[in-house]
Amino acid sequence: MKLSAWRAALRIARRDALRAKGRSALVVAMIALPVLGVTAADVTARSGQPTPQERATRVMGAADAYVVAQRPGWRLQQAPDPDAAVSIVSQQGAKPVPTEEEAARAAQPLDRLITQALPPGARVVPVQTPSAFVGASTAHGQLPVQAYGVDLTDPDTKGLVTLHEGSWPRDQYEVAATTAFLAEAGLAVGRTTTLAGTDRPLRITAAVEYPGELDAVRLVGRPGELAGLLATAGRTPESEDPRGHGWLVSLPGSASFGWEDVKRTNAYGFSVTSRAVLADPPPDSAVPLYRDNPDRLGTAETDGLNRSTVVTTVVGMALLEIVLLAGPAFAVGARRSRRQLGLVAAGGGDRTHVRGVVLAGGVVLGGAGALAGTALGALAVALGRSWLETRSGARFGHLALEPADLLAILAIGVLTGVLAAIVPAVQASRQPVVDALTGRGTTRPPAKWFTLLGAAGVLAGTALALLGATSGARTRVVTAGSMLAELGLVACTPFLVGQVGRLGRFLPLGPRLALRDATRHRGRTAPAVAAVMAAVAGAVAVLTFQSTGDAAARSDYVAAAPVGTVTLPSAGPGVDRLRAAVEQAVPDLGPRADLRRVAYGVCDGSSGSFCGRIALKAVPEHTCPPVAGQPGSAHGARIAPGEAERLLATDPRCHPGKERNYQYGELISGDATLLHNLLAADGPEAARALADGKVAVFDPSLVKDGTLTLELTRFGATGPDGNTASTLTLPAVLVKAEVPAARAVIPPATAERAGLKLAESGSVWRPARAPSEVAEQRADAAVTAAGGRGGIGVERGYQEGSESVVVLGLAVAATAVAVAAAGIATGLAAADSQRDLSTLAAVGAAPGIRRRLSGFQCAVVALIGAVLGAAAGLVPAAAIQRVQNLGRTPEVDATGAIWMGTHALAVPWTYLAVVLVGLPVLSWALAAGFTRSRVAPTRRTD
Repeated sequence: MKLSAWRAALRIARRDALRAKGRSALVVAMIALPVLGVTAADVTARSGQPTPQERATRVMGAADAYVVAQRPGWRLQQAPDPDAAVSIVSQQGAKPVPTEEEAARAAQPLDRLITQALPPGARVVPVQTPSAFVGASTAHGQLPVQAYGVDLTDPDTKGLVTLHEGSWPRDQYEVAATTAFLAEAGLAVGRTTTLAGTDRPLRITAAVEYPGELDAVRLVGRPGELAGLLATAGRTPESEDPRGHGWLVSLPGSASFGWEDVKRTNAYGFSVTSRAVLADPPPDSAVPLYRDNPDRLGTAETDGLNRSTVVTTVVGMALLEIVLLAGPAFAVGARRSRRQLGLVAAGGGDRTHVRGVVLAGGVVLGGAGALAGTALGALAVALGRSWLETRSGARFGHLALEPADLLAILAIGVLTGVLAAIVPAVQASRQPVVDALTGRGTTRPPAKWFTLLGAAGVLAGTALALLGATSGARTRVVTAGSMLAELGLVACTPFLVGQVGRLGRFLPLGPRLALRDATRHRGRTAPAVAAVMAAVAGAVAVLTFQSTGDAAARSDYVAAAPVGTVTLPSAGPGVDRLRAAVEQAVPDLGPRADLRRVAYGVCDGSSGSFCGRIALKAVPEHTCPPVAGQPGSAHGARIAPGEAERLLATDPRCHPGKERNYQYGELISGDATLLHNLLAADGPEAARALADGKVAVFDPSLVKDGTLTLELTRFGATGPDGNTASTLTLPAVLVKAEVPAARAVIPPATAERAGLKLAESGSVWRPARAPSEVAEQRADAAVTAAGGRGGIGVERGYQEGSESVVVLGLAVAATAVAVAAAGIATGLAAADSQRDLSTLAAVGAAPGIRRRLSGFQCAVVALIGAVLGAAAGLVPAAAIQRVQNLGRTPEVDATGAIWMGTHALAVPWTYLAVVLVGLPVLSWALAAGFTRSRVAPTRRTD
């Protein structure tokens, strides 16, 4: 078409859009809704990634660099961002081997060594960041906190924390507290808190937050003050760890801390986060860590590739959704404008001009929808910024409205609007002029070759997505395969609608009319079904991926005790006093079980004492072949993936259970109450075994002929390697434990008769209900007051993270989009069915038939779309999960079981059930509820 013809087509499209405001608003909404989601996701993702300067400010305030003592004196290699990787150079396997120069440097005082490591004239501000938690008094009791030390009044610390209330600590024993600590502790600015083991009240002068760690529970005092208090009380053996020491470094004038300065500082055992290096990182070829360890770079690239696969697949399906959502609206619009398009053809316009008018409608409405969706998406993120920051646990660096991204989203919105109008445009250009002028339409069944092509697309797309996960270009291949499979289902939709229409003969009048209408107008119904399918498919894909991750984390979680169990991990002469304090602070704990460690020999230096080790000997015929008969632990041993899969498929002994990490060691001692409280081993055989002096064993690979064999090693005695090994056979019974906190429990009397040593190792209670967090703080304070260190532990089971909120949000959003798509499609169907409704009114149909007909029209679209969407969404989810499983190396654990490190796809059955049942019912109720019962007959014109 010529430019003048395009101008005329755009004028006609604009006039038609303004004349049919209702239909135009539906089309704009169809396009704007997905564009809004893509825009909001883009702005949120961009805003959640701080710029290098913003990230540097969060790490080092206004300084030029942040230096941390990793291993003073030793040579290091690091990535430009040390959070990615830091490696000790002088290392052979797992054993560090220092040079003479490194050993001499390591012997120097830390303050002298840091001066040598930094460029001349550097100014430093000490920062103490201990990794260990200490107790701090609260309004309810005591809470574990991190005690930091830094002068927040120094100009170089500006930006490290954000002041919400009060003023910076300036005087002795004043602290700033994070808002997370104040919320949990029930305290406020002006109140005081006391560190466990000290009697010096700390006045809280400021409520602050770390922009990158909103949930940090910390107290920040002046340098050395809190560490000095804790050291005086003998509470901080971890303070000697050099990694708790850091410095903010400022260089004189306009000098910057460059990459060469970073490498020079690495030679002294310090890692460096440099503002200049973060802003302008060196090429990989200039990074010694990547040059000497290429696998470090490959891991980072793989992680980025996996993330891009997920993002690209979801975005690609969202764009496809725009086309499918807008398609039915343009199809109905073209049919409603048949007479106008016929006049264009009758006035001398050819097929190109007719197609141009419909495509111009795609440009006009697509542009309006894309512009509205982009603006509303950015506005939604701005209004929900605080909630998003709280849920993500970090503040946005800024509200990132990336012009290139927004323009691309606008362009794609317009383009997809045009794409959605292509099929209606071609159909409109092919209609006979006489039929267009008289308003008569033709209905033809879908071509068989089109359906077969769609089926082939489904099979090819599924295979491409799943097999593409193993290829180098997995992002593009997985996305292309997922979209091809969905497009194949779209092509099959007219045929499937026709097959479903055959069920109408068995149904009452309302659903029979709805199915007949859907079958007769497959050109309108199929795109509407595809729109619902696209909305459901995208949600199912992401929700399935999220459910798989949650199921994997839940499967890997190993509870330390039954849910609700209270533990006191304390020993020593005052343990009885601590037990009494806990029972007084938290009533109704139930019977107490005392836990004892089992040892072979005692290393106390007294006459006749010796050090030893106990190992539980596995029975070779009960153990997975790769480790059968091998002495000691095989934890961490590697095995080829093919061999691992073969053994898991053929040998049940190789299957792993929950027993990967035993929380309390392999062999512990206690009574039947301990079996109940700690391991939930409540069978009568377990209690009877302990009463009979037998060992209760929970691992079937350890018991043979009713006996358990212990391997006893005596260190420092005579023997080939200076040690003496012997075995001890004890009567044992295999019992079932719900919680694998240990591999075996030996009765105290049996252990003493066997010459084994017992030592108190705490107590365990199993109340009917888990104590509240306030009660836990109260118990921690009671333990500290009674002379204990730390506090109690409460097993609360697997705790879902913020992903549950994401899943809920996706479910609500997808349901809203699907209902909107079904409702809009129903509105379009109603607009396209005025003659049928008028005929029904003329022959005396009941007034409620219009409501029921609209309701079932909407329900049919929603049901077919939901079923197809559920199937289509599983394809990208399975492909993405396959990508996540790549590169996982099988591992043999201490029990001889093989851990593949991979996880199967977890289908969100609950959500699918809600969609398949609830969505059609909700669509029916909304359509029937908002439809008028009576319809005025229209006058038929010649």
